[in-house]
Amino acid sequence: MQLSRLFAKYGLYLPAAWIQAGNVSGYLKDALESQHWDRERLHEHQTARLAVLLDHARHHVPYYHSLPGDFGAGTPTADQLTALPCLTKADLQSRHAELRSRDVTGRLVWKTSGGSTGQPVTVAKTRDAMARELAATWRGYSWAGIGMGDSQARFWGVPMDQGARLKAGLTDFVCNRIRLSAFDFNAESLAGYVDRVNAFAPDYFYGYASMLVEFAEYLKREGLSLDRNPRAIISTSEVLTDQARRTLEETFSTRVYNEYGCGELGTIAHECEDGRLHLSEENMIVEILDGEVPCSPGQPGELVVTELNNLGMPLIRYRTGDFGTLDDAPCSCGRTLRVLRGLHGRAYDIIRTRDGKAFHGEFMLYIFEDIKRKGLGIRQFQVVQTDWNAFLVRLVTGTGFSAETEDFVRRRIHEEIDPAAVVTFERVTEIVREKSGKMRLIVGLDRALGQTSD
Repeated sequence: MQLSRLFAKYGLYLPAAWIQAGNVSGYLKDALESQHWDRERLHEHQTARLAVLLDHARHHVPYYHSLPGDFGAGTPTADQLTALPCLTKADLQSRHAELRSRDVTGRLVWKTSGGSTGQPVTVAKTRDAMARELAATWRGYSWAGIGMGDSQARFWGVPMDQGARLKAGLTDFVCNRIRLSAFDFNAESLAGYVDRVNAFAPDYFYGYASMLVEFAEYLKREGLSLDRNPRAIISTSEVLTDQARRTLEETFSTRVYNEYGCGELGTIAHECEDGRLHLSEENMIVEILDGEVPCSPGQPGELVVTELNNLGMPLIRYRTGDFGTLDDAPCSCGRTLRVLRGLHGRAYDIIRTRDGKAFHGEFMLYIFEDIKRKGLGIRQFQVVQTDWNAFLVRLVTGTGFSAETEDFVRRRIHEEIDPAAVVTFERVTEIVREKSGKMRLIVGLDRALGQTSD
């Protein structure tokens, strides 16, 4: 039975959020006001936050302390920010200790990115930065009519480690949600998902775009419908195609809202009622670069983000590896936050076996997260399913790599996907993007055989 919304919000979520982060509800109230600030006031807010961040980085973060110049002195300018080098995921991996502040009081929150661009990283965040991140997320959900305490069906990954799985289960309970695994699913398990969703009657769905579509298409194939459709669907972690949006909205008779973010930075943009992705500008400065050259509004390029709140491990001019365009045209929703459009970069395929099992591509990311924790020397990866029982794993290796690393990957694929799978490895210097700019880490069989073009 569902928990009441009030108990879920005030009895569980907010107390837990206060322990982990702090005053999330207070920052949410502020964010609901600041989304309507005029551009001058928002710029003043960003400049003030940036001044604190740069001054702290210059004095207390070894990586920035070693840079020439006095970039953290006085009121920061756009030129002062853009004169700093960009950070990459590789920098977070190889210079992790240098990027951590030497002067932060209080407990830090550790976040490990799922490595959606193939390079898992861990970031230390202050509780204040975490609270502001969560507040921006809830503000974005409010645009979809969703609030704290509302129940969620989460179409997501399930950690493989038993301890991590127990922690995820506790988090799901506190957040009033059920988790429907995007790993190792088939017709039987999808039927079980229908039963669980009907029993829980969630207010909204949240999850990988491709997994939500799998669930919708299963219902259509079987001629089924839910006892109660969700009030909204929030799609995340993947590019939401027009076709996926149509499928979900037609199947569940509800609106789909897109969310964009990454584990290192948190929520970056959310879709409003008028279908535009608004940036969380109170928390970050977003640049669009073509290589090292700033792009003009309307010109596509890579998203480079400066997170304004995290003094524990400042991410200044951080390359996300994703691509998009900034649109300065005002939105009819009335919010003054800038708009991100044409977003592309990350994409996963579904891995399928001959006996009808299916695995969301994120499944592989969990394997490579385990490799990172074990220090087995993988900097980046790509997995290509070349036949029903054959996989090519491309690896960019680093310190700690050995035959044991390959044995670990092969063993996990045998244990979790197919005990007879043929797994081969190819050492490469980089994972090459597709012509569209997408970093496709998991290439399913249909795509590998040329049966899918997007």
